[in-house]
Amino acid sequence: MRVLPLFLLTALAASGASAQTFGLRPAIAPEGVDATTTASTAPALAAKEPVDPYEALGIRAGGFILYPTLTITGGYTTNAAASAGGTGATFATVEPELLIQSDWDRHEFTLTASGGYERFFDGTTADKPSASAKATGRIDLADGWTSDLAAGVDYKLDDIPDGADTAPPVTELTSSAALNGSFGRADFTVEGTTDRSVYGDASNAGVPVDQGDRNNTVFGGRLRVGFDATPVLSPFVEGQIARRTYDRQFDTNSLQRSSTGTAFRAGVAFDHGPLLTGEIAFGTRQEVFDDPALTGIQAFTIDGNLVWAPTELTTVTLDTSTTINPNTDPASSGSVEHDGSLEIAYAWRDNVTLTGTASIANEQFQGTGEDDNTYDVGLGATWKLNRMFWLTADYTHEWYVSSDPTQNYTSDTFKLSLKAQR
Repeated sequence: MRVLPLFLLTALAASGASAQTFGLRPAIAPEGVDATTTASTAPALAAKEPVDPYEALGIRAGGFILYPTLTITGGYTTNAAASAGGTGATFATVEPELLIQSDWDRHEFTLTASGGYERFFDGTTADKPSASAKATGRIDLADGWTSDLAAGVDYKLDDIPDGADTAPPVTELTSSAALNGSFGRADFTVEGTTDRSVYGDASNAGVPVDQGDRNNTVFGGRLRVGFDATPVLSPFVEGQIARRTYDRQFDTNSLQRSSTGTAFRAGVAFDHGPLLTGEIAFGTRQEVFDDPALTGIQAFTIDGNLVWAPTELTTVTLDTSTTINPNTDPASSGSVEHDGSLEIAYAWRDNVTLTGTASIANEQFQGTGEDDNTYDVGLGATWKLNRMFWLTADYTHEWYVSSDPTQNYTSDTFKLSLKAQR
């Protein structure tokens, strides 16, 4: 970055240039008034520009605003394969993204399309391409009721299965439709979902390894009832049912993997912004399989997202989730995975944010006794140079502990990213 001499900064300041031109903290102004504007220009600028001086402006196209983004990352990891005995490698990632946001008085529509390509330079670790697109819509109905619609597609490489040396690609298609509304102080949500997973072939020494027996479709329904006990607290109960159907009745081990899943949870939603927002819920989930040889799976669940802002400069975010994952192991019907993460963000400057992260993922496999744990801790910093360019540096330490000690590993990853946005 070019450093301007002091006399030039003084001259520019006298000519009306703002501190934000150089990514510096602006002078404090009365609430609702930008310190870089005069009384005569403030209203006009406020109508056109976001309040955050480092937020992307976007490109207006009729009733929509387009937000294009390109993130380029370079880094080094001590374990490129994320496996026992893995070796270090430098890597680079390119991630383009386009967000299309409606700007309407009523209703809402968004479309997000993104891609990614990660390249390792050790000559042994395979590249990781990915792509996704998701559209969401909200239809405003009468008396405050709304209908939420969503559809998406995600493409990535799956884990390398047994008997193969390359990972199969997997395409996941999702769709949902929900009706939301209230009667008095009672809130209701009724939702239907359809999710489909399609697997390509893996390979072993160039020979295709069929993964078609993993293709499946999940049809689900959800009902949630909440009650606005106070302006801040809304307790709720929620029930779900889902049917997973595989394209092939029997997999390669002659097992019927199709199943029926149910879930129930009760929790509390918080709306005391900006101090505390989000929700937390506890419950149970189970999966019963068509094949009597496969033992059903049951799990205690903790799901939620809480955002706590104890000060104007500090934000603490807690995420937790519980899922049941299908399996292809003939000795196991699947696994239960509990995930939890914590992030602390501190706004050191208007345009500099420091973060600390920690996460844990525990996966227990039914039938085999396998119990795997993945731990991550990290530090990061984001420097918003201006509206168009953000610079981010991250360090992450990961260690994997399995009930099979031969699978244990650790890794350290350093990344430097430049984000360009409009």
